[in-house]
Amino acid sequence: MRTTFAVMIGLRPYTLWINRSLPKSRKTMPQYILIVDDDPDIRQILQDRLESYGYLVDTAEDGLAAIQKIERRTPSGVFLDIRMPGMSGIEVLGRIRDRYRTLSVVIVTATNTADLSGSPVHTAAQACLVKPFDMPQIRQVAEQCFGPAPGSEHHR
Repeated sequence: MRTTFAVMIGLRPYTLWINRSLPKSRKTMPQYILIVDDDPDIRQILQDRLESYGYLVDTAEDGLAAIQKIERRTPSGVFLDIRMPGMSGIEVLGRIRDRYRTLSVVIVTATNTADLSGSPVHTAAQACLVKPFDMPQIRQVAEQCFGPAPGSEHHR
């Protein structure tokens, strides 16, 4: 199931999509989220916001570090930048899908989502956030893709 919604960022409209909801069995588990982005400011913003919602958060600054962290401890979900030096987010997403088919992945990109339509990224990820994103959107996407954080007012 794909949910689509439109948002305005500044004066530019963007369409965001969510492929499917999280299976109910994972909604009660503690939510550990990995943020992968080469931009330290984006990592910090997402980490601060997600932790304020009650998620456990770790970060990786590149694709290789992300793969290593996922192999050590599989997260409930991943926020993944597409354009990074070294191993791209597309390559990371491919590796995630090879080994962790049910792991929820939210793509974070500065590219308009219309440019991703029909691409393998579009079908392999659960959702897409376009930079710069608005803060309430982070919570909405996290809860739909990973489930509410334990202890949040939305967790029931």
